[in-house]
Amino acid sequence: MTSQHFIPETPEQISPEWLNSVLAGSDLLGNNRVLAVSRRVLGDGEGFVGDILRLTLTLDDADGSERTLVAKLPKLANRAVGELLGAYERESMFFETLLPTLPVQTPRLYHGDFDRDRGSENQEPILRQMDRLPRFLSGIAVRLGRRIAAGKKRRYILLMEDVSDAAPGDQVAGANRERCRKILEDIAALHAAFWESDRLFNHFWLLPSDIDVNMRHGMMRDSRAAFEKLFGDTARRLTARLDRLETHGVATVRQLCRAPATLLHNDLRLDNLMFRGDTTIFIDWQLVRRGPAAFDVAYFLTSALDDGGSADDLLAHYHAALCRRGVSGYSLESLRTDYALALDMVLMGLATVDQMNMGDGRGKLLLETWMQRLANRLDVDGTRA
Repeated sequence: MTSQHFIPETPEQISPEWLNSVLAGSDLLGNNRVLAVSRRVLGDGEGFVGDILRLTLTLDDADGSERTLVAKLPKLANRAVGELLGAYERESMFFETLLPTLPVQTPRLYHGDFDRDRGSENQEPILRQMDRLPRFLSGIAVRLGRRIAAGKKRRYILLMEDVSDAAPGDQVAGANRERCRKILEDIAALHAAFWESDRLFNHFWLLPSDIDVNMRHGMMRDSRAAFEKLFGDTARRLTARLDRLETHGVATVRQLCRAPATLLHNDLRLDNLMFRGDTTIFIDWQLVRRGPAAFDVAYFLTSALDDGGSADDLLAHYHAALCRRGVSGYSLESLRTDYALALDMVLMGLATVDQMNMGDGRGKLLLETWMQRLANRLDVDGTRA
Protein backbone atom coordinates (compact mmCIF):
# COMPACT_ATOMS: atom_id res chain seq x y z
CA MET A 1 0.00 0.00 0.00
CA THR A 2 1.36 3.45 -0.86
CA SER A 3 0.60 6.81 0.68
CA GLN A 4 -1.45 9.43 -1.15
CA HIS A 5 1.01 12.17 -0.14
CA PHE A 6 4.74 12.53 0.16
CA ILE A 7 5.81 11.76 3.75
CA PRO A 8 8.59 13.95 5.18
CA GLU A 9 11.50 12.12 6.77
CA THR A 10 13.33 15.10 8.28
CA PRO A 11 12.11 18.39 9.81
CA GLU A 12 13.45 20.33 6.83
CA GLN A 13 11.11 18.44 4.52
CA ILE A 14 8.06 19.83 6.34
CA SER A 15 7.66 22.69 3.91
CA PRO A 16 4.84 25.23 3.38
CA GLU A 17 3.97 23.46 0.13
CA TRP A 18 3.64 20.10 1.85
CA LEU A 19 1.61 21.55 4.73
CA ASN A 20 -0.79 23.17 2.27
CA SER A 21 -1.25 19.84 0.49
CA VAL A 22 -2.20 17.89 3.63
CA LEU A 23 -4.00 20.59 5.65
CA ALA A 24 -6.01 22.31 2.90
CA GLY A 25 -9.52 23.08 4.14
CA SER A 26 -8.79 21.90 7.68
CA ASP A 27 -10.07 23.72 10.76
CA LEU A 28 -6.50 24.78 11.42
CA LEU A 29 -6.05 26.66 8.10
CA GLY A 30 -9.59 27.33 6.96
CA ASN A 31 -9.37 29.02 3.57
CA ASN A 32 -5.85 30.27 4.21
CA ARG A 33 -2.55 28.98 2.96
CA VAL A 34 0.81 28.57 4.68
CA LEU A 35 3.45 31.05 3.52
CA ALA A 36 6.25 30.05 5.87
CA VAL A 37 7.00 27.53 8.59
CA SER A 38 9.50 27.60 11.45
CA ARG A 39 10.45 24.45 13.33
CA ARG A 40 11.66 23.97 16.88
CA VAL A 41 12.70 20.60 18.25
CA LEU A 42 11.29 20.10 21.73
CA GLY A 43 13.79 19.42 24.48
CA ASP A 44 16.20 16.66 25.37
CA GLY A 45 14.50 13.65 26.87
CA GLU A 46 11.05 14.55 25.47
CA GLY A 47 10.90 11.61 23.08
CA PHE A 48 12.93 8.42 23.11
CA VAL A 49 11.94 6.89 19.76
CA GLY A 50 10.41 9.96 18.13
CA ASP A 51 11.43 13.56 17.44
CA ILE A 52 8.83 16.10 18.52
CA LEU A 53 8.69 19.48 16.78
CA ARG A 54 6.64 22.58 17.34
CA LEU A 55 5.74 24.14 13.99
CA THR A 56 4.79 27.79 13.68
CA LEU A 57 2.88 28.48 10.46
CA THR A 58 2.63 31.98 8.96
CA LEU A 59 -0.61 32.30 6.96
CA ASP A 60 -1.51 34.41 3.94
CA ASP A 61 -4.43 36.21 5.55
CA ALA A 62 -4.48 40.00 5.81
CA ASP A 63 -3.01 40.02 9.32
CA GLY A 64 -0.23 37.51 8.56
CA SER A 65 -1.52 35.48 11.51
CA GLU A 66 0.19 32.39 12.85
CA ARG A 67 -0.90 28.89 13.85
CA THR A 68 1.07 26.35 15.81
CA LEU A 69 0.93 22.57 15.81
CA VAL A 70 3.12 19.65 16.83
CA ALA A 71 4.79 17.21 14.43
CA LYS A 72 6.15 13.78 15.35
CA LEU A 73 8.76 11.97 13.26
CA PRO A 74 10.90 8.90 13.97
CA LYS A 75 14.08 9.72 15.90
CA LEU A 76 16.83 8.57 13.55
CA ALA A 77 19.14 7.43 16.39
CA ASN A 78 16.48 5.03 17.73
CA ARG A 79 14.56 4.42 14.53
CA ALA A 80 15.36 0.69 14.36
CA VAL A 81 14.11 0.18 17.91
CA GLY A 82 10.94 2.16 17.21
CA GLU A 83 10.37 0.16 14.04
CA LEU A 84 10.97 -3.12 15.85
CA LEU A 85 8.47 -2.10 18.55
CA GLY A 86 5.95 -0.96 15.92
CA ALA A 87 5.75 2.32 17.88
CA TYR A 88 5.28 4.73 14.97
CA GLU A 89 2.68 2.71 13.13
CA ARG A 90 0.80 1.92 16.34
CA GLU A 91 0.32 5.55 17.28
CA SER A 92 -0.88 6.43 13.78
CA MET A 93 -3.42 3.62 13.81
CA PHE A 94 -4.51 4.47 17.34
CA PHE A 95 -5.38 8.02 16.31
CA GLU A 96 -7.09 6.82 13.15
CA THR A 97 -9.11 4.07 14.84
CA LEU A 98 -9.80 4.75 18.52
CA LEU A 99 -9.36 8.49 19.11
CA PRO A 100 -13.08 9.38 18.66
CA THR A 101 -14.09 6.86 21.34
CA LEU A 102 -11.70 7.91 24.12
CA PRO A 103 -13.15 9.14 27.45
CA VAL A 104 -9.92 11.04 28.21
CA GLN A 105 -8.39 14.15 26.70
CA THR A 106 -5.67 13.76 24.08
CA PRO A 107 -4.40 16.14 21.37
CA ARG A 108 -6.46 16.44 18.22
CA LEU A 109 -5.00 14.87 15.07
CA TYR A 110 -4.77 17.06 11.94
CA HIS A 111 -2.90 14.63 9.70
CA GLY A 112 -1.27 11.23 10.03
CA ASP A 113 0.45 9.10 7.42
CA PHE A 114 3.00 6.31 7.14
CA ASP A 115 4.39 3.83 4.66
CA ARG A 116 2.28 0.69 4.80
CA ASP A 117 3.89 -2.71 5.14
CA ARG A 118 2.19 -6.09 4.67
CA GLY A 119 4.58 -7.83 7.02
CA SER A 120 3.78 -5.36 9.76
CA GLU A 121 0.07 -5.88 9.24
CA ASN A 122 0.62 -9.57 10.06
CA GLN A 123 2.73 -8.78 13.11
CA GLU A 124 0.60 -10.60 15.70
CA PRO A 125 0.91 -14.09 14.17
CA ILE A 126 4.56 -13.41 13.31
CA LEU A 127 5.34 -12.36 16.88
CA ARG A 128 3.50 -15.36 18.29
CA GLN A 129 5.63 -17.70 16.21
CA MET A 130 8.85 -15.88 17.12
CA ASP A 131 8.00 -15.96 20.80
CA ARG A 132 7.71 -19.77 20.70
CA LEU A 133 11.29 -20.19 19.52
CA PRO A 134 13.93 -21.61 21.90
CA ARG A 135 15.87 -18.88 23.66
CA PHE A 136 19.02 -19.19 21.55
CA LEU A 137 16.94 -18.92 18.38
CA SER A 138 14.82 -16.15 19.87
CA GLY A 139 17.94 -14.04 20.43
CA ILE A 140 18.98 -14.61 16.83
CA ALA A 141 15.47 -13.69 15.69
CA VAL A 142 15.53 -10.44 17.69
CA ARG A 143 18.91 -9.46 16.24
CA LEU A 144 17.67 -10.33 12.76
CA GLY A 145 14.51 -8.34 13.42
CA ARG A 146 16.61 -5.34 14.40
CA ARG A 147 18.57 -5.55 11.16
CA ILE A 148 15.41 -5.85 9.10
CA ALA A 149 13.80 -2.98 11.03
CA ALA A 150 16.88 -0.79 10.54
CA GLY A 151 16.83 -1.48 6.82
CA LYS A 152 13.17 -0.68 6.22
CA LYS A 153 13.44 3.09 6.66
CA ARG A 154 9.68 3.49 6.60
CA ARG A 155 8.44 7.06 6.93
CA TYR A 156 5.88 8.22 9.47
CA ILE A 157 4.45 11.57 10.45
CA LEU A 158 1.75 12.93 12.74
CA LEU A 159 0.53 16.53 12.84
CA MET A 160 -1.32 17.21 16.07
CA GLU A 161 -2.88 19.94 18.13
CA ASP A 162 -0.41 22.09 20.05
CA VAL A 163 -1.37 21.88 23.72
CA SER A 164 1.50 24.01 24.99
CA ASP A 165 -0.97 26.18 26.89
CA ALA A 166 -1.27 23.24 29.28
CA ALA A 167 1.34 22.64 31.99
CA PRO A 168 3.68 19.74 31.14
CA GLY A 169 4.29 16.91 33.54
CA ASP A 170 7.86 16.50 34.72
CA GLN A 171 8.93 12.95 35.45
CA VAL A 172 12.24 14.00 36.95
CA ALA A 173 10.44 16.21 39.48
CA GLY A 174 7.80 13.55 40.19
CA ALA A 175 4.30 14.09 41.59
CA ASN A 176 2.74 14.26 45.03
CA ARG A 177 -0.04 11.90 46.08
CA GLU A 178 -2.81 14.36 45.37
CA ARG A 179 -1.69 14.67 41.75
CA CYS A 180 -1.26 10.88 41.49
CA ARG A 181 -4.82 10.33 42.72
CA LYS A 182 -6.24 12.62 40.04
CA ILE A 183 -4.24 10.95 37.26
CA LEU A 184 -5.29 7.50 38.45
CA GLU A 185 -8.94 8.64 38.39
CA ASP A 186 -8.51 9.72 34.78
CA ILE A 187 -6.77 6.55 33.63
CA ALA A 188 -9.47 4.55 35.40
CA ALA A 189 -11.98 6.19 33.04
CA LEU A 190 -10.01 4.89 30.04
CA HIS A 191 -9.61 1.41 31.54
CA ALA A 192 -13.28 1.15 32.47
CA ALA A 193 -14.42 2.21 28.98
CA PHE A 194 -12.46 -0.66 27.37
CA TRP A 195 -12.73 -3.23 30.17
CA GLU A 196 -12.95 -6.65 28.47
CA SER A 197 -14.40 -4.90 25.42
CA ASP A 198 -14.76 -6.37 21.93
CA ARG A 199 -13.16 -3.13 20.69
CA LEU A 200 -9.79 -4.44 21.87
CA PHE A 201 -9.67 -7.03 19.12
CA ASN A 202 -9.39 -7.21 15.34
CA HIS A 203 -6.70 -4.50 15.22
CA PHE A 204 -3.40 -5.80 13.85
CA TRP A 205 -1.51 -3.09 15.75
CA LEU A 206 -3.17 -3.51 19.19
CA LEU A 207 -1.13 -6.39 20.57
CA PRO A 208 -1.60 -8.27 23.85
CA SER A 209 0.90 -7.43 26.58
CA ASP A 210 2.38 -10.92 26.75
CA ILE A 211 2.74 -11.63 23.04
CA ASP A 212 6.53 -11.20 23.11
CA VAL A 213 7.23 -12.12 26.72
CA ASN A 214 9.87 -14.74 25.93
CA MET A 215 11.79 -12.37 23.70
CA ARG A 216 11.57 -9.57 26.26
CA HIS A 217 12.72 -11.93 28.98
CA GLY A 218 15.70 -12.95 26.85
CA MET A 219 16.53 -9.28 26.24
CA MET A 220 16.44 -8.65 29.98
CA ARG A 221 18.86 -11.49 30.63
CA ASP A 222 21.18 -10.35 27.84
CA SER A 223 21.14 -6.78 29.23
CA ARG A 224 21.75 -7.68 32.86
CA ALA A 225 25.48 -6.90 32.96
CA ALA A 226 25.01 -3.59 31.15
CA PHE A 227 22.08 -2.70 33.43
CA GLU A 228 24.16 -3.34 36.56
CA LYS A 229 27.03 -1.26 35.21
CA LEU A 230 24.70 1.57 34.21
CA PHE A 231 22.78 1.84 37.49
CA GLY A 232 25.35 0.78 40.07
CA ASP A 233 23.98 0.95 43.63
CA THR A 234 20.35 1.00 42.51
CA ALA A 235 20.91 -2.13 40.41
CA ARG A 236 22.49 -3.84 43.41
CA ARG A 237 19.33 -3.10 45.42
CA LEU A 238 17.45 -5.03 42.73
CA THR A 239 19.79 -8.04 42.56
CA ALA A 240 17.50 -10.48 44.37
CA ARG A 241 14.50 -9.37 42.32
CA LEU A 242 16.41 -9.69 39.05
CA ASP A 243 17.67 -13.14 40.07
CA ARG A 244 14.08 -14.19 40.64
CA LEU A 245 12.95 -12.74 37.32
CA GLU A 246 15.68 -14.59 35.45
CA THR A 247 13.99 -17.81 36.57
CA HIS A 248 10.35 -16.80 36.90
CA GLY A 249 9.97 -13.70 34.73
CA VAL A 250 7.93 -15.31 31.96
CA ALA A 251 5.60 -17.00 34.46
CA THR A 252 5.15 -13.68 36.29
CA VAL A 253 4.01 -11.89 33.14
CA ARG A 254 1.75 -14.80 32.12
CA GLN A 255 0.12 -14.76 35.55
CA LEU A 256 -0.46 -11.01 35.40
CA CYS A 257 -1.94 -11.22 31.91
CA ARG A 258 -4.67 -13.57 33.12
CA ALA A 259 -6.28 -10.46 34.63
CA PRO A 260 -9.11 -8.77 32.68
CA ALA A 261 -7.82 -6.99 29.59
CA THR A 262 -8.32 -3.33 28.79
CA LEU A 263 -6.73 -0.61 26.66
CA LEU A 264 -3.32 0.31 28.09
CA HIS A 265 -1.54 3.56 27.44
CA ASN A 266 1.52 1.41 28.18
CA ASP A 267 3.89 4.38 28.61
CA LEU A 268 1.98 6.19 31.35
CA ARG A 269 4.48 8.56 32.94
CA LEU A 270 4.49 12.25 33.78
CA ASP A 271 6.40 13.27 30.65
CA ASN A 272 3.46 11.91 28.63
CA LEU A 273 0.89 13.99 30.51
CA MET A 274 -0.16 17.65 30.32
CA PHE A 275 -2.40 19.50 32.74
CA ARG A 276 -4.96 22.17 31.90
CA GLY A 277 -6.54 23.07 35.22
CA ASP A 278 -8.03 19.85 36.59
CA THR A 279 -7.96 18.17 33.18
CA THR A 280 -5.27 15.61 32.37
CA ILE A 281 -4.22 15.47 28.71
CA PHE A 282 -2.69 12.15 27.65
CA ILE A 283 -0.04 12.29 24.93
CA ASP A 284 2.32 9.82 23.21
CA TRP A 285 0.39 6.66 22.37
CA GLN A 286 3.24 4.88 20.58
CA LEU A 287 3.30 1.87 22.90
CA VAL A 288 -0.47 1.37 23.36
CA ARG A 289 -1.46 -2.30 23.91
CA ARG A 290 -4.23 -4.38 25.41
CA GLY A 291 -3.59 -6.01 28.75
CA PRO A 292 -3.99 -5.82 32.55
CA ALA A 293 -4.90 -2.42 33.95
CA ALA A 294 -2.49 -2.88 36.86
CA PHE A 295 0.44 -2.48 34.46
CA ASP A 296 -0.48 1.14 33.68
CA VAL A 297 -0.93 1.79 37.40
CA ALA A 298 2.43 0.25 38.36
CA TYR A 299 4.28 1.91 35.49
CA PHE A 300 2.90 5.31 36.42
CA LEU A 301 3.53 5.06 40.15
CA THR A 302 7.11 3.80 39.72
CA SER A 303 7.86 6.75 37.45
CA ALA A 304 6.08 9.47 39.46
CA LEU A 305 5.71 8.72 43.18
CA ASP A 306 8.78 9.85 45.08
CA ASP A 307 7.88 9.14 48.72
CA GLY A 308 8.62 5.93 50.57
CA GLY A 309 5.10 5.14 51.73
CA SER A 310 2.85 2.31 50.60
CA ALA A 311 0.70 2.81 47.51
CA ASP A 312 -2.27 1.01 49.10
CA ASP A 313 -4.32 4.21 49.45
CA LEU A 314 -3.72 5.08 45.78
CA LEU A 315 -4.70 1.58 44.66
CA ALA A 316 -7.91 1.84 46.69
CA HIS A 317 -8.65 5.23 45.12
CA TYR A 318 -8.07 3.88 41.59
CA HIS A 319 -10.20 0.78 42.30
CA ALA A 320 -13.08 2.93 43.58
CA ALA A 321 -12.89 5.00 40.37
CA LEU A 322 -13.11 1.80 38.30
CA CYS A 323 -16.17 0.66 40.25
CA ARG A 324 -17.91 4.03 39.86
CA ARG A 325 -17.54 3.62 36.11
CA GLY A 326 -19.20 0.22 36.04
CA VAL A 327 -16.36 -2.30 36.42
CA SER A 328 -17.44 -5.24 38.55
CA GLY A 329 -16.03 -8.65 39.45
CA TYR A 330 -12.51 -7.31 40.02
CA SER A 331 -11.69 -6.97 43.70
CA LEU A 332 -9.32 -4.56 45.37
CA GLU A 333 -7.34 -7.57 46.60
CA SER A 334 -6.98 -8.78 42.99
CA LEU A 335 -5.75 -5.32 41.98
CA ARG A 336 -3.15 -5.33 44.77
CA THR A 337 -1.86 -8.74 43.70
CA ASP A 338 -1.76 -7.73 40.04
CA TYR A 339 -0.02 -4.46 40.91
CA ALA A 340 2.80 -6.33 42.67
CA LEU A 341 3.22 -8.59 39.63
CA ALA A 342 3.17 -5.54 37.38
CA LEU A 343 6.05 -3.98 39.33
CA ASP A 344 8.16 -6.96 38.27
CA MET A 345 6.98 -6.58 34.68
CA VAL A 346 8.04 -2.92 34.74
CA LEU A 347 11.48 -3.96 35.99
CA MET A 348 11.79 -6.53 33.19
CA GLY A 349 11.17 -3.80 30.65
CA LEU A 350 13.38 -1.13 32.17
CA ALA A 351 16.25 -3.58 32.64
CA THR A 352 16.79 -3.45 28.85
CA VAL A 353 17.29 0.33 28.58
CA ASP A 354 20.92 -0.15 27.55
CA GLN A 355 19.51 -1.00 24.11
CA MET A 356 18.11 2.53 23.74
CA ASN A 357 20.11 5.70 23.09
CA MET A 358 19.00 7.97 25.95
CA GLY A 359 21.63 10.68 25.53
CA ASP A 360 23.70 12.22 28.33
CA GLY A 361 21.29 14.93 29.45
CA ARG A 362 17.81 14.80 30.86
CA GLY A 363 17.10 11.34 29.45
CA LYS A 364 19.87 9.83 31.56
CA LEU A 365 18.75 11.68 34.71
CA LEU A 366 15.17 10.59 34.09
CA LEU A 367 16.17 6.93 33.97
CA GLU A 368 18.32 7.15 37.09
CA THR A 369 15.44 8.75 39.00
CA TRP A 370 12.96 6.21 37.64
CA MET A 371 15.13 3.29 38.73
CA GLN A 372 15.42 4.65 42.25
CA ARG A 373 11.64 5.07 42.48
CA LEU A 374 11.06 1.61 41.07
CA ALA A 375 13.40 0.12 43.68
CA ASN A 376 11.46 1.98 46.39
CA ARG A 377 8.11 0.70 45.09
CA LEU A 378 9.41 -2.88 44.96
CA ASP A 379 10.72 -2.62 48.52
CA VAL A 380 7.42 -1.32 49.88
CA ASP A 381 4.76 -2.75 47.55
CA GLY A 382 6.34 -5.74 45.82
CA THR A 383 5.90 -8.40 48.49
CA ARG A 384 2.60 -9.78 47.15
CA ALA A 385 4.16 -11.00 43.90
